[in-house]
Amino acid sequence: MGSESRPNVLLVVLDSVRAMNCSLHGAPRATTPFLDRFATEARTYTQARAPSNWSLPSHVSLLTGLETHEHGVTVHDALRPGNTVFDDLAAAGYATGVFSENGFLTGDAFGLSAAFRTVVDVPDAPPDRYDTAAINHGPDGFYYADGFTEWRRDSDGPWAACLNLMDAHRPYEPREAFDLWGDDRARALQSELDVRWEWAFHSGERPYWQLAGLESLYDGGIRQTDAILERVVERLRADGVLDETLVVICGDHGEGFGEPGRLAGEPPAVAHIVPMHEELLHVPLLVRPPGGADGERIHDPAALTRFPAVARGWADGRPPEQGFKAETVVATKQPVTGDLRDRFARHCDPIDPYTAPSRCVYTNAEGPAVRKRYYWGEESADSLIRRAGHIEATSSTDRAAVDAAFTGSTATVREPREGQAVTDRTKDQLAALGYY
Repeated sequence: MGSESRPNVLLVVLDSVRAMNCSLHGAPRATTPFLDRFATEARTYTQARAPSNWSLPSHVSLLTGLETHEHGVTVHDALRPGNTVFDDLAAAGYATGVFSENGFLTGDAFGLSAAFRTVVDVPDAPPDRYDTAAINHGPDGFYYADGFTEWRRDSDGPWAACLNLMDAHRPYEPREAFDLWGDDRARALQSELDVRWEWAFHSGERPYWQLAGLESLYDGGIRQTDAILERVVERLRADGVLDETLVVICGDHGEGFGEPGRLAGEPPAVAHIVPMHEELLHVPLLVRPPGGADGERIHDPAALTRFPAVARGWADGRPPEQGFKAETVVATKQPVTGDLRDRFARHCDPIDPYTAPSRCVYTNAEGPAVRKRYYWGEESADSLIRRAGHIEATSSTDRAAVDAAFTGSTATVREPREGQAVTDRTKDQLAALGYY
């Protein structure tokens, strides 16, 4: 990493954004008009998969390059310092910063924030122009986008940043300009529910069809996220640094709105953390290399865990030819532990369908398509996915064949959070997002 012309690195994580609800991937609602245009100067990976189905393990994988079964980080663990690509870039002279209200990423207890010299999280008193919402009182993503812009304009030399946007994460409260598909009934439904609303549906208190109302608000959140992205990218362009920057835009996981399970005993997909449906794992991924690209759409399986190798390669002046493509992509459902298991026990009887282990393996198939082999508990399936939201069930598969794809030994990168209590500030931030 010794070159004087090293590119900047920008990782933008669209928290909770699933591919099938992006117009970039054919969704009928115009949720991503900017990304639709931006794709003409970038590379779009149409078959990207998240390494897990919720923020903490997926972000650890994104930053370390380790699959979730290798790092094993859960809410009871902290990532040991020095194991992320941003640590490497900081050591090579990059200014590093993270900008988000996601307490897993910015809070001290989980170890991810240690990789960044600058950490911008929820302010004590956000300015009114950032449209503080009724349920989640933190500012919206425009605040973090503006904070990133100010920081990188003040940086000397190359910089590397992670901007995590939570505008499509529950609670869904897009500004009026972007709330194009919700209505008063949908907003009333959300206000009546706890922020952690999956229990109301899994317990039978609420019918699953009501989730369509929440999805209409979610789509507005994606539309707002897209507008924030446009502000970030166009300011890079106006400042003359876009062509000097590696821009990677991806989802960390998706969201469920009552989509049925495909295996016996597999519950419908509601929110995230538990489901392993395609709605949770198939995510958008766009990459604009320094200087831009030609709008190529790549249909091979793509792994978010390739990000560290891609970023290091560009910083070293040797960008990897394969980019994010991978012959095999895997995803793991982390164990349901602690408080989450207790909540299932209180609301769902039996709880086994919700705590069953699950793993997924993706490989290339003709078509273009990817082949998905996965299991949920003792049941397994082999399917073809040609595009986001369209799954062709083909046959059953063998659990052992799925497990055989999970190579690599456990990495010694985590440590128990014993004695490392989550601060009240971080708890409040995570509670606003439904995690506490």
